[in-house]
Parts: sequence; C-alpha cells; structure tokens
Amino acid sequence: MVINDLKQVCQQCAGSGRQAAFSEWGIAQINPDGRCHTCRGRGFELTALGHELLELLRPFVEEIVADRQPAPPKEAQDEAP
Repeated sequence: MVINDLKQVCQQCAGSGRQAAFSEWGIAQINPDGRCHTCRGRGFELTALGHELLELLRPFVEEIVADRQPAPPKEAQDEAP
C-alpha cells in the first residue's frame, strides 16, 4: 500500500490548500479565510480506502488521547460534590 492509495491531490485547489474565491449557485464568492472549501486547506482528499482506514483507527487514537489527558488538580477533586 502506498500513500496514493489513501489520499489524492485536491482537484479544486490543485494541492495548494488555498482558494481565493469559489462559486456558489453560479455566483463567484470571495473566500475570506483563503482555505479551499473542498479539502479544508489540507491540499488533499481521502480516497474511499483512506476513509475506511481512518474509521478503523479512530477509536484507538481517541483512547490514546483520553489516556494522555492530565488528571484534574487535587483541589478541584476535593471541591467536587
């Protein structure tokens, strides 16, 4: 498996992640933040295989992040009802 199996270059912004304007209902609209609306500024879109892999790994990543959350300060634990 290669990275191209998981993601592809955004066709809207040609991989730059930036887009000065976009068309909505056939009317050109200024893009205030400049990020591409299609790829959300990343410059790539996930393929179907990429989406499947992301959904497979999401629970494991969320568990790791939850385990790394610092414990609340001891004073806050004592004040809790």
